[in-house]
Amino acid sequence: MTRGRKPIRALKDATLIAEKRGIVQHYLQEPGSICDFTIMNPGIITDVRIKCVRRLCCTVEEMGRELSVEIAALRFIASSKEISREIWLCSPRYAWRFFRVLDQSITELGRDGMPLLAAAPGTGPVPVKKPTGTPAI
Repeated sequence: MTRGRKPIRALKDATLIAEKRGIVQHYLQEPGSICDFTIMNPGIITDVRIKCVRRLCCTVEEMGRELSVEIAALRFIASSKEISREIWLCSPRYAWRFFRVLDQSITELGRDGMPLLAAAPGTGPVPVKKPTGTPAI
């Protein structure tokens, strides 16, 4: 059971993000609902759960522990190359982090649904340095 009022602004913002990835189908919110909406795109269907959290600055492993109940619920949904299970986290200031729920772990995603490359566990994307000067031969 969730606490507090419905995250109306978070759902509105999430819908805007999701519409850039495909057609959005919202679900009626009832007790026991697993997902808030589905994104339909040619070749992939994404089931999304929105969760408002107090802080986003944790490692992926810490997020996995804090969100164990939500992750377990999402794992009831079948997973394949064509079906993605995602949890989208929203901070009180409406900053976002996105995670794909795999069978044994979770991985962080960008807004476009593509996995982020991490330099170390729990860190953000690897910065790519642009070449400067002439290459050494």
